Amino acid sequence: MTTTKVSMKGEIELPVEIRRKYGIDAGKEVEILDFGKEIVIVPVPKESAKGFIQFKRPISEIIANNKEEEEEFEREKSKIRS
Repeated sequence: MTTTKVSMKGEIELPVEIRRKYGIDAGKEVEILDFGKEIVIVPVPKESAKGFIQFKRPISEIIANNKEEEEEFEREKSKIRS
């Protein structure tokens, strides 16, 4: 596991091995996904990339919606147990 520090501006530096492995060059966009207890950094594919799934909504919106559904399911499950 690799660790890095957050700067005063909230910036992090991705280690060179990770940038090379995932093709994250300077100026390339990444998406930050919040999974509640963890965050995930995902490289955004180029528009012309083939073979990638195309969503009508941003993946972060889909994940947020799924998170809400999961929380509702857990609330309902706990009501049944009570």
